Amino acid sequence: MAGSGLAGRRGDPLPEPDRQSYRPVRAIGLLLILEVAVIAALAAYEFSRVDWRRIIAAQAAPSRDVVEALAMVLFVPAVALTLLSAMGFLLLRRRGWLLAAISQGLVVATCLWLYAEYEPVYVYPIMAYAVLMILYLNVHDVRAVFYPGDRKNRPQAPQRVS
Repeated sequence: MAGSGLAGRRGDPLPEPDRQSYRPVRAIGLLLILEVAVIAALAAYEFSRVDWRRIIAAQAAPSRDVVEALAMVLFVPAVALTLLSAMGFLLLRRRGWLLAAISQGLVVATCLWLYAEYEPVYVYPIMAYAVLMILYLNVHDVRAVFYPGDRKNRPQAPQRVS
């Protein structure tokens, strides 16, 4: 029957014309989880490179490697927010978009500060990934899912007559 909605019950469901696609939103949720995993793996690698027994026994000023490893602790708030925002995206919560924007801003700010102070190599890919995520968050398809506007009832801007 045409128009009754029964056409999609036998095979794949047919998308409704007014319904937004949730694929980009789910993709962002998975990309945010990937970012959390990469930053956590990088922190584990940085901490494993340092010989903590020798540093504690020497009781001397920490070397540059130790400072860079401890600087990874600065990513903890951003990673926690990123994980919460990923869950928000996967569960289609409105707070997910806002938390993702804030967390990516924190990641970029942390990377900029680390770059200014210590210039570690790992800040370049993290910063590039965060900037790309910020751009992807602002794609119209993603924003339309979280902030749907009724375009039919919205007032239109006056048009210029030449």
